[in-house]
Amino acid sequence: MGVFRQIVFAQLFLALMVVGAWAQATGKRVAFVVGNSAYEGVLPSLKNPVNDATDIAARLDELGFTVILATDLDRVGFQTALLQFAQALDGAETSLFFYAGHGIQVSDENHIIPVDARVSRGIDFANETVTVNRIVGLMNQFTETSIVLLDACRDNPLTSDIPVGQQQDGFGRGLARVRASGGSYIAFATAPGNVAYDGLGRNSPFTEALLNHIDTPNVDIRLMMADVRQDVFRTTGQRQLPWENNSLIGRFYFNQDDRLQRLDSAQRSETEAWQLISNSIRREDYAGFLRDFPDGTFAQLAELKITALEQVDALANRERTDFVLARSTNSERGWSEFIEAYPGGIFAEIAGEELQELQDDIARNQMTLEEIHWQSIATSRAPSDFRTFLAIYPQGRFSDLAAQRLDATERAEEIAQSLTGQSAEDVTDAELEREVKRRVAQIPVQFVQYGLNALGHQVSDISGVLDPPTRRAIRNYQATIDAPQTGRLAPEQTVDLLMSAAALGDSNALTAAGIMLSAGHGLRQNEAMAREWLDRAADKGNGLAMANLGILYRDGRGGARDMEKARSLLTVAVTLGVDGAEPVLRSLGQ
Repeated sequence: MGVFRQIVFAQLFLALMVVGAWAQATGKRVAFVVGNSAYEGVLPSLKNPVNDATDIAARLDELGFTVILATDLDRVGFQTALLQFAQALDGAETSLFFYAGHGIQVSDENHIIPVDARVSRGIDFANETVTVNRIVGLMNQFTETSIVLLDACRDNPLTSDIPVGQQQDGFGRGLARVRASGGSYIAFATAPGNVAYDGLGRNSPFTEALLNHIDTPNVDIRLMMADVRQDVFRTTGQRQLPWENNSLIGRFYFNQDDRLQRLDSAQRSETEAWQLISNSIRREDYAGFLRDFPDGTFAQLAELKITALEQVDALANRERTDFVLARSTNSERGWSEFIEAYPGGIFAEIAGEELQELQDDIARNQMTLEEIHWQSIATSRAPSDFRTFLAIYPQGRFSDLAAQRLDATERAEEIAQSLTGQSAEDVTDAELEREVKRRVAQIPVQFVQYGLNALGHQVSDISGVLDPPTRRAIRNYQATIDAPQTGRLAPEQTVDLLMSAAALGDSNALTAAGIMLSAGHGLRQNEAMAREWLDRAADKGNGLAMANLGILYRDGRGGARDMEKARSLLTVAVTLGVDGAEPVLRSLGQ
């Protein structure tokens, strides 16, 4: 460390001692807001952090904070700004630190990276970065209430090749947990170990949500962050879920109207009930809330959420139905009308690809050798047909489809092994049929409905009842496999349906397969394989898969027991509103 930087650190230490001697709780609120965008060297520059910090600083200033705003700080500049922050804490009751920019965890320690930091594997991070724990420790020491907002989980070249949840040479993806001491509240833009998005607009998704909610009057920070978490989860397509560590003593309001009286016990009860469901995407949760608090403070918001969810469900169902219709007709007009009706829909990109593919076919006006070959094997159940096809056309037009069908047909062979414990060559048709019937009788109808939806045969209501819409969808499925359209699945059709849907990557079908393997319903019990299927579904954001996988980790079934993974998975499942996940999480304790 150079002489100049040693002097800066010494000055900072002396200033902190002075602040500690004179700090008093007077209601003063001080914020240190940092945004780093213009990185040098190996780290990529970022578009939004300076915007994020500037906009947050302006809003905090309006809310009565004394704000220290600093952008594009180099190493010396960061120490100087931190010294200014320490001096401003004189007489403060509340301190706040907001950071947007690159951050990294090394051996479970979070580091904030100045724009000129020379970061690489093997360097002395203590000389190049500022640790989050150092700043949090300062705030906790000299103020009663400490608020930390970290939008610092952008990815960078040091960790981009590290899988989620793993570390190499001490480096971890995203940020690590920070333990909050009494009177502290720490919010992360995304879950520990994950990466947050910089955003396509002026602000990151996390900062944009903060700006939308931070000045809401008379809302405790924990309730405010519940709305922030919901906004980010939805705007990022369920890929980013903000996280928090909370040890606040009492309530904290960014914008408190002192003219309003304290909530009475009934109002507090309603607020607590609302906090439990405010992140839910289930209409029945809000309907139950309205039954309990029909004239409450949040009643109108609950009604609006019900209306919004109904509209989203209706639009999604219409789009799925129209997509299946467009695919069945497979005409230029059909695809064009679908794209025009749903330009930003779930299937818009796929529809565009289908239309382009169809137009290319029309332009060629004749079948290629690859097309002829594909049509001859498209409905085959022999894995060897698709292996041969991929060997001849490794980068062909139908290669992706062939790879999917290869996976499905290989899975069918595994089914025979799972059901009987023997290879497919050693099992007679009669033996396989008897075992299939016995195990398939245990499969819930609800799983069949998930599989039908995944394969494009829509069941509007996942009711678990073999009702007329479900029978109609079954007949459609049977038509695609050239089977008699009875409306009732034969045992082997049930297993093939669910495993085909799972092979396509549908999260509900993957979850169903994992639960079936875990419980021995429909398939021979194999808890180790169940972990693999549930893990794939959990990676796609399926809350039910997370809950079931958490239970397997809790009990050590199918592999090693891991209480930390169990707690993490069950916490997200509770956040997503999975029935039954909360009591299991509570049973784990701290």
